Amino acid sequence: MNGDTIVWFVLILTIIICDWLAIYLYQTKKIPLWVSAIGMALLVPVIVFSFVSLMLKLIANDPNDDGTGIAFAGGFMVLFLATHAIIIFFIGVILNIYTFVRNKLKIKKGAFK
Repeated sequence: MNGDTIVWFVLILTIIICDWLAIYLYQTKKIPLWVSAIGMALLVPVIVFSFVSLMLKLIANDPNDDGTGIAFAGGFMVLFLATHAIIIFFIGVILNIYTFVRNKLKIKKGAFK
């Protein structure tokens, strides 16, 4: 398997798992979506550091590879996952504001009846 394939596989798998968990917790009304996004953002360094450490351990016996490709892949993963967490955060804030305004309008309509 190619190194790029492994990076994309880890990225897609991480996004699918984090998004599924965030949506599940949001739908069950346990955690707002923006809080899940903050949790995702806090997990980004842990995920990327674990991946880079594992990949460096796997190539440690190759004398011709200095690990710069893995470092670039780690940087790419950080940018990609952090951007994804920021997008989810803004979506969560917009949903929270929308729900707040909708509930305020329902209360005002109910007060006049």
